[in-house]
Amino acid sequence: MVGIGDQPLLAQETETKLDDQFDMPDVRVLQKQIDDLKARVDQLNNGTVFVGGNPIKDTINNSPLLTWNPGPILTSADKKFSFRMSGRITYDYASVSFKDENGITRPNEKINGVGLRHLETGFRGKMFGDFNYRVAVKFVDNEVDVKLAYVDYNFGNTQIVLGQTRTYNTLDKLTPPHNHAFAERASFINSLRINPRVGVGISHHGDNWSVSGGYFFENANSTNNSIDDNNMASARITYSPKFENGIGLHFGGSTFYRNENGNAFDHKYSTRPFAKQGDLKPLSSQIFNITSETFYNGEFAATYKSFGFQSEYGVIKNKLGNGEILTAHSPSYEGGYVEVSFFPTGAQRTIDGKDGRYDKVKIDNPVGAGGMGEVRLAARYDVADFTHETFGRKQKSIIFGADWYLNAVMKIQGNYAHSIIKNSINIKTDVVDTFNMRFMFNF
Repeated sequence: MVGIGDQPLLAQETETKLDDQFDMPDVRVLQKQIDDLKARVDQLNNGTVFVGGNPIKDTINNSPLLTWNPGPILTSADKKFSFRMSGRITYDYASVSFKDENGITRPNEKINGVGLRHLETGFRGKMFGDFNYRVAVKFVDNEVDVKLAYVDYNFGNTQIVLGQTRTYNTLDKLTPPHNHAFAERASFINSLRINPRVGVGISHHGDNWSVSGGYFFENANSTNNSIDDNNMASARITYSPKFENGIGLHFGGSTFYRNENGNAFDHKYSTRPFAKQGDLKPLSSQIFNITSETFYNGEFAATYKSFGFQSEYGVIKNKLGNGEILTAHSPSYEGGYVEVSFFPTGAQRTIDGKDGRYDKVKIDNPVGAGGMGEVRLAARYDVADFTHETFGRKQKSIIFGADWYLNAVMKIQGNYAHSIIKNSINIKTDVVDTFNMRFMFNF
């Protein structure tokens, strides 16, 4: 018999048997594998991998990072180099009807069709931390044109840009299509040929102001074979304060001076109606022989929550050449617009004070992620006067627009414009009604 005093011996024997089980070889091997796995996890977290007992430092952290926002972006581990693809595809449907001064439709001039407005691709990024580069090409009429091709260098609040880039003129022109409330820019600004050019520019900014200027030559795609290059000096200044109550204001002004090395050339201004289809341009000036163009423009914008107001007014003066016989006085033309907009879905449109341009519209609830996107309603009154003495024409337009931002890359836009064109003695010559639908894919 085993007495009560024998129970401690039985417990001791049981504990010994359990220790023997945990000391079995297969359990010790499993424990070692767990310890090795923990060590490898620590190595990965520290960015160091050991090969044959030798450390390879920062193997993980030195690998480039590939992200999508919304296109592919490749960034080096030290963030000093990056490469990003971008592009834009836009299809427009336009219906444009022309009437004469008596309101009678001219059916032979009607436009009704679909056009590929934008087909662009390119890349951008940074080099060595302070250098940026960008190349963008567009496909027009089965040809490839260079839209942008430049390198810029940033030091502090100053930037120097070299290559084919935008000139420093007008808020309307510097607003990209995906951020614009309408399918076309203001008619006066559209007529002035303020396109990207090859040149050098410099800009400096504070938190809510900017000053920019540069000297530019012909567009890189120019087919002008004359010995006189078309030169432009351009400048812009902006001030865009924001207040605690949510109001944002923007004041700006820009100018350019353009000539062909001081030599005379024949020139006129013209533009299509509110859709860039067809060849008919009822708004135009007379062709005059001039030696230079001087442009001045004022900008104002105000934003508050979902509301926006924007206006610009500009004047361009021509200096006549000695060979002009139609007039003895140098012509001066003017134009501008007033625009209001509203996001019933609650989105906001703000101006970045560092460059005096609009930030992208933020899509809080995009289509494809359970939301409905953002909707903007807008209206614009647009005027352009290219009359001089008994020459040229002037135009007034009322334009309505609706934008649906499905998400960060897709936008559907609808516009209606009613334009009245008159000659220099105020007699109506054309009435143009334009309906335009646009689908844009932008990344």
